[in-house]
Amino acid sequence: MDDSIKDALGITDTRVTFDEKFKQTHSEEITPKGVAYVWNLKLSYPMNCPNCKKRMNYNGTKTVIHQAIPTGTKLNFFRIRKQKYLCKYCGNTEIAMLKDVNKREHIFKAVKQKAALDIAEDASFKLIAKENNISANTVTRTALSLGAYLKPNYKFLPNHIAFDDFKSGKFSKSGMSILLVNISNHRTIDVIADRGGKSLEKYFLRYSRKAREAVMTVTVDLFSPYRPIIANVFPNAIILADHFHVVVQAYTALQQVRIRIMKGFKKDSREHRQLSKFWKLIVKRNTDLNRSNRYRRRNFRGAMLTSEEIVQRLLQLSPELRSAYNFYQDILFVIQNQDAQLLKQKIWPDKDDPQYEAFPKEMNRAKLTLRRHYQEISNSFIKDYKGYTNGPGEGCNNKIKVIKRTAYGFRNFTNFRLRILVAFSTSFYSINYKNSLKQLNKKTTNPPERELVA
Repeated sequence: MDDSIKDALGITDTRVTFDEKFKQTHSEEITPKGVAYVWNLKLSYPMNCPNCKKRMNYNGTKTVIHQAIPTGTKLNFFRIRKQKYLCKYCGNTEIAMLKDVNKREHIFKAVKQKAALDIAEDASFKLIAKENNISANTVTRTALSLGAYLKPNYKFLPNHIAFDDFKSGKFSKSGMSILLVNISNHRTIDVIADRGGKSLEKYFLRYSRKAREAVMTVTVDLFSPYRPIIANVFPNAIILADHFHVVVQAYTALQQVRIRIMKGFKKDSREHRQLSKFWKLIVKRNTDLNRSNRYRRRNFRGAMLTSEEIVQRLLQLSPELRSAYNFYQDILFVIQNQDAQLLKQKIWPDKDDPQYEAFPKEMNRAKLTLRRHYQEISNSFIKDYKGYTNGPGEGCNNKIKVIKRTAYGFRNFTNFRLRILVAFSTSFYSINYKNSLKQLNKKTTNPPERELVA
């Protein structure tokens, strides 16, 4: 058989030849998977008995169909007449094995490897199976067969980690799972099934004491139950509050105040329309507001106003809205300049402040939350830890939503975790996963000899 034909068909076994029983080497036939090329091949070679090491006798043939990698738009199937063997000494029987296919399987390894690599793409298992002309269960089994490369190394943890929760649904009692990230190089470490109860603590206690003691910082949001867990499992780590979630506290409170004040006006009133239409200007950083360009504003009786003038007119509608807006801008300024002393002045109540009485209850709740986590916020302002945020985790959360939507949900957490870890190309697991496929491909190209030739 010509080596160039073998390479084109993806055959690495050198013992395969064309079957002389057929006049044509291949034919175009209708198969259950559509029109395909069916190649007529033969596989025969001398074999010693694996039990008694004696030469085995030929004992007829058996025809087996194998699915190979497609060429162009056509599928390829190999109709291989395999040699059967019988040992006259011990009665053992064997059949010739094709090196490109695993034992008791009928799909080429190359087909499964391609399907495994496609898992990293934004496609459902059914679509991957359809493109490779295999079943969705085959895609799942192929991916899980490399699960050994996805096992966490419980003897190592990075010095700086971060974890952020995301909605996972029925996989966890709390409805939230955790994404663990190496904050230094933005690589995903693992996906933890549940953040509630003792699940998170039990997960980290699997790591060795030395690995947990090596963790210096843990960056998290302002979810209070994380604090005792971190203190228990990471004895040498300090907690850094994520800046995004600090701003979110003030942002959410400001929006609640705006909506409450807006609903205090009639729906057809000018004030209601103003607060509804220009809410984006209220939550914008004050220094970023346009102060030079004037436009005709229909909701302000056609007045020519800049963005800054619109905000000032909106704040005149309510003292509560003005005080909430000022506090929100103060928080933005504190985070931008990373000034812990100024933050302390802003979040602790000052009864001498003329706006103290007008301060809305929504902002008081936000202040209380920030006071509770003041030490963690001030830790994040330390120069050595500048840039340590949950940003990589938040970005991953968006991709996880796409994965869930593409797959129309997952039935078990194992498949869900596998799909997430392989999807992130920079994760430790994705790198190990691709390296394992390369190693598997090398073994397929140069496999060890199974038969014993006398």
